[in-house]
Amino acid sequence: MYTFAIVAMLGLAVWKSVGFLLGLVGKDVESSIRTFLTLGIGVLYAEILDYSAFAGWHTTFRSSWMGPVFTGLILGSMAYVWHNVLGALEAYGRHHRDEARELERRSPKAA
Repeated sequence: MYTFAIVAMLGLAVWKSVGFLLGLVGKDVESSIRTFLTLGIGVLYAEILDYSAFAGWHTTFRSSWMGPVFTGLILGSMAYVWHNVLGALEAYGRHHRDEARELERRSPKAA
């Protein structure tokens, strides 16, 4: 359970780091380049932290380098999960804010 929470939070860190780096560059990049960058930063974070989620799940690989690399790919994928979940929450909130403004415009004002 804790392993999944760590992966989820590191995925959020990857998502924000990619957004920060692309904000520094100031250019819109293609989707394929953004995907490659996100997965690469995920692998970089897992390698820097020497973290393997598979060790927390008691799974072994043939070589020791595979755990952090595959964990990094999972972190990059989790960044896309965060992107879509937070985008859905933003759309939901925007929809209800706009709906509330519309109701306020239609209702008569009390003196």
